[in-house]
Amino acid sequence: MDNSSALTQARTERQRFWVEHLNACQEQKLSLKAYARAHGLSVSALYAAKSACKRRDKLSQGGVPTPKLVPVRLAPTASMVRVLLSNGVVVEFPESIDPQRCQALLISASALP
Repeated sequence: MDNSSALTQARTERQRFWVEHLNACQEQKLSLKAYARAHGLSVSALYAAKSACKRRDKLSQGGVPTPKLVPVRLAPTASMVRVLLSNGVVVEFPESIDPQRCQALLISASALP
C-alpha cells in the first residue's frame, strides 16, 4: 500500500502504531496471522486493529474507501436531484424517481471508476 493510503492518516499514536503494522503487512503480502507472529504481535490485536480501521473507513477492500449509501429525503420543491458521489461521478434524476430505481442507479454509478 502506498503512502497516500487512508491508513496513513491515523490520528493517535496508538492508531499510527497499528496502521504502520497493517501497511507493512500488506506491503509484505503476508496474512495478518503470519505478520503478527513474525513481529511478536498479538494476532487478535492485529485483527482488532484492522476491524477498527474498517469501522473508521480507514481501510477497505483494496485500500479504497467503501462508498456508503444513506437514506435521503427529497425536498418537495426540487424538480431534479443531483448527487456527487465519492468517485467523482455526478448523477441527476427527477425527484419522483422510484426508490428502488434510485438505489440501483446510485449503486451502479458508485461502482464506476
